[in-house]
Amino acid sequence: MAAGLKLIFLSYWSADEPLVRSTILPYLRLMARSAAVEQVWLVTVERGGNPEIPEIEPLKKVRHVRVTMRNKGRGLWTKVDLFIRLYRKLVRLVDREGIHVIDSKAALAGGLAWLVHRATGVPFVVESFEPHADYMAGTGTWSRKGLYYALGSWMERKQRGTARYLVTVTRNYAEYLLRIGVPDQRLFVVPSITDVEKFSFDARERARMRAELGWDQAVIGIYVGKFGGLYYDEEAFAVFRCAQDQFGPGFRMVLLTNTPVPSIEHRLAEAGIAREHVLVRYEEHDKIPQWLSASDLAFSTIRHAPHGLYQSPVKNGEYWANGLPILLTTGVGDDHLIIKDQPYAGALFDPTRQGSVDAAVHHMKQLVDQGVDRARIMALAHEHRSIGIAERVYSQMLTSLHHEAFAAVGDIAPSPHPKDGPL
Repeated sequence: MAAGLKLIFLSYWSADEPLVRSTILPYLRLMARSAAVEQVWLVTVERGGNPEIPEIEPLKKVRHVRVTMRNKGRGLWTKVDLFIRLYRKLVRLVDREGIHVIDSKAALAGGLAWLVHRATGVPFVVESFEPHADYMAGTGTWSRKGLYYALGSWMERKQRGTARYLVTVTRNYAEYLLRIGVPDQRLFVVPSITDVEKFSFDARERARMRAELGWDQAVIGIYVGKFGGLYYDEEAFAVFRCAQDQFGPGFRMVLLTNTPVPSIEHRLAEAGIAREHVLVRYEEHDKIPQWLSASDLAFSTIRHAPHGLYQSPVKNGEYWANGLPILLTTGVGDDHLIIKDQPYAGALFDPTRQGSVDAAVHHMKQLVDQGVDRARIMALAHEHRSIGIAERVYSQMLTSLHHEAFAAVGDIAPSPHPKDGPL
């Protein structure tokens, strides 16, 4: 290839957000290795400070551009100010650097990419495209009659109609988009991928961590993530209490969360869970694998919602990569179908159905009592969440985008879209 693509990778998250390391850095590494790519500008939105991403330094093709949110009074005006400044920054970057394509992370960033596309003509891709407005309405964060929902839904429709490619995180959502008329040639599926090697089970770390905790003989359950919003709050602690009751006095919990400790302690007291049996802390993403290795089962208490089928929780891939069975809410993404077909991988529960949580926890206890088949579960992560899935999709997308960008000037001959079908 005579010349390479110049891309913007647009994130609405800040550089210190853990999801940047788990769901953006792997794609930056893919692009940095691609012969189709010359340069990538990662654009992040900073809420304060000037955080670095040390992992970017070895990626010579990647530059980091920060746009800092300014306090403009009421929350709405602060967001409007940020949106306008981001838009202007992106348009200037497109013009100054001769950008060929914008790759945006999820629908919020995709809305901004669509506006820049309208102004500059540069094609855009929306990666991790999901019905974000419906998620927010489903949790009660946005009203379906409110301005945020109306704007979010409208921008998602624009993205569906004009994005060069939409990359969904589940087959369920890709199939829905096909039904409403999005052409198959513009659709790919890449679940929330996991660094399966980094998160793989480590027997030595398991022994060390359990000895340090004084929980050598305990059955340890782990939950990684937030409470509230898309995730259950008090309902999650009711699930943890059910596990405590069924596993007995030797059961312990690890909660790795940024939820304030006093709030967690309040929930534990409400659920009747002894505080000394629960470790609560926020942990850096790099340290999570050692906590998973120390554990015996994992919890993924995602709030049940009509659009839950379209989610691909990052935590599930990390749990499976470490060989942990997952207690998962029914109806969540493609993962609940995997568990239904492969019951060694976990159990499903519906907190609105009487007896469902008890039955699911009982199944998890059977898995632990019989001896969790960690190697078999880790193989599931390799099949459904490994970087190889993204490598195949991005190879096709970048090759196609390269042809479109350079064929007109005679660098290479035009070729048809090389897609071999994501669905």
